[in-house]
Amino acid sequence: MIGQLRVRLGLYVPQETPDALGGAETTWVFASALWGAVKPKTLTERRENGRLALTQSYQVTIRHKRDFPERARLIWGTRILRVLSASDPDNRRERLHLICEEEQQ
Repeated sequence: MIGQLRVRLGLYVPQETPDALGGAETTWVFASALWGAVKPKTLTERRENGRLALTQSYQVTIRHKRDFPERARLIWGTRILRVLSASDPDNRRERLHLICEEEQQ
């Protein structure tokens, strides 16, 4: 498995700061660097405001991380991947499968 994790990823977690109007501002803070395997999963197209919008999803495999955050982003080169779900596929605590969507910038 270790030989398959060849892609360098940055794990970012949200940090919320209260603002003057009673709301909160969210900034994304670097948490750690990870090695992973990234495979394209689905490409969905839909119409938004008369234009075609594409959403690419990926399955990212990383080594098991016991304290993986509930909300997270992965930075993969210039791409931002929003983590939708994390699961341990065989309950052996060796790896995590993350389902991610690419965020459009």
